[in-house]
Amino acid sequence: MNMIVLMTAAGAPLAMLGLSTPVAPQRNCIFIVHPQITSAVFESKEGKIVFPDRPTEHPCSYTKTKGGADITFTNQNGWRFEVRVGRGDEGRWTAGLADDAVTGRAFSPFGDGK
Repeated sequence: MNMIVLMTAAGAPLAMLGLSTPVAPQRNCIFIVHPQITSAVFESKEGKIVFPDRPTEHPCSYTKTKGGADITFTNQNGWRFEVRVGRGDEGRWTAGLADDAVTGRAFSPFGDGK
């Protein structure tokens, strides 16, 4: 899995999470603006959390599970991201900071290409 699309909880396109290769427990990931993002989504709470500043590579943990894959990392503003994609290439993402959290849908458009 090298690319995961993140959407808002309402299903609006938000970002693409690019993952470095080769597959290893420790990889690097970076958010890329989704080509179909709207200005309203970019300015939303989710947009400000995912894109707080300039694009930054983040060391991320990639774990294959029986049900798919889990990716975790912390962005430059301290938000802890957890992305879980199941065998059907669909899943969820969450970002949390202290008592605040956002969540949305996730999917891997190219499947588990490792």
